[in-house]
Amino acid sequence: MINLPKVVIIGRPNVGKSTLFNRLLGKKISITFDQEGVTRDRIYQNCFWVDKEFLLIDTGGYSKNNKISFQTDINSQIEIALKEADLILLVVSKKEGLLKEDREIAKEILRLKKPVILAINKSDNLNEINLNIEKFYSLGIKDLFPISSIHGVNINNLLDKIIQNLNFENLNENDDFLKIGIIGKPNVGKSTLLNKILNDKRIIVSDKPGTTRDFVDTFININDKKYQITDTAGIKKNKKALDDIEWLSELRSNFVIINSQFILLIIDYTQEISFIDQKILAILKSEYKPTILLINKIDLFTNDDYKNVKNEIKGKFKFASWVSFEFVSAKTGKNLDNIFNLVENIWKNRHQDIKKSILNQFLNDIQILKKPPRHNGILIKLDYITYSNKEYPNFIIFSNYPQYIHFSYKRFIENQIREIFNFEGIPIKLTFRKSTN
Repeated sequence: MINLPKVVIIGRPNVGKSTLFNRLLGKKISITFDQEGVTRDRIYQNCFWVDKEFLLIDTGGYSKNNKISFQTDINSQIEIALKEADLILLVVSKKEGLLKEDREIAKEILRLKKPVILAINKSDNLNEINLNIEKFYSLGIKDLFPISSIHGVNINNLLDKIIQNLNFENLNENDDFLKIGIIGKPNVGKSTLLNKILNDKRIIVSDKPGTTRDFVDTFININDKKYQITDTAGIKKNKKALDDIEWLSELRSNFVIINSQFILLIIDYTQEISFIDQKILAILKSEYKPTILLINKIDLFTNDDYKNVKNEIKGKFKFASWVSFEFVSAKTGKNLDNIFNLVENIWKNRHQDIKKSILNQFLNDIQILKKPPRHNGILIKLDYITYSNKEYPNFIIFSNYPQYIHFSYKRFIENQIREIFNFEGIPIKLTFRKSTN
């Protein structure tokens, strides 16, 4: 992974930081809403301009108003981001003018002795873009850019200036990293788990459901393996019960499922396994996402709980017998070391190459072990099998009467494939086709 230059966006609440973040990226990542405190955690995304790449970091609105929900935690996240920054992009609003809070923020960041660019947002009129900005020079920042995040005014020039102020020399070679998404219902310990893995207060943690609104990317190196871990807002069951911001957050969780290569699905043992847990696993199966089911809060377990929870999981997730699971405590860190060993083993098996000769010997062996049931006296044969694993493990079996193969025998074949070729934790596709001869 390249140690990219970092650009941090900062400003008071509701000046359009997240809208600018999305505009610079050219895609909608951060949630934008006309309400203070929507963005809470630091949000990292790779930003590309011409032939350059840098890491763009969105932050929550800085304020000393403790009446804003989670404001103390938001300010702490901003301080961490500023320490990482190679360049600071301070956003103010031309529409609202220069406020006392803007001056306080400018004073704080200038003390850091880092390059700073002032983006004067909501400068929507192209003909008057440079008018009435003189007062903003009093902040002591040399580079001023009147922009409109919504309409894209002057954004290209701003990106040019960002690139000019960053050092792209002596960057390390880029390595592949595995994209892991952490998902689950609200308040099951997703952020606590990630913080424990990182040993860093990277995500704001609270007992109140709905704390994580955006998805948050974290890059980490464990046992010489590189990972991009994405924490998400919890997925809820009843969309009618969601406010507009929570509804957008749920869309982000679905986005993370689609764009992750591997999923850690967390279930809180103290909460009943519900329909939404089953729904998530069904989605993961349909998207062919390798998955580890993490049963959290085992620090509260009794000896009998392990057996009871195992039986409950097998009962509730009969359709997803493929899933691998691990008992963990995000709070104490128990068994967290096992997670990434399990991830690596599953990921290695996900990409295994299986020779045709071995596959067809397997097909012969399972028919000796258990013949396909006849259909109205018709003898069914499995002739040969092919396999590809480009997008997901895909087995295609050719038969004289594929339409008559009973679903129980299909399940038998899938279970045998998992056992023989070690596909635990990996959804596979099993297709039956008519033999050509």
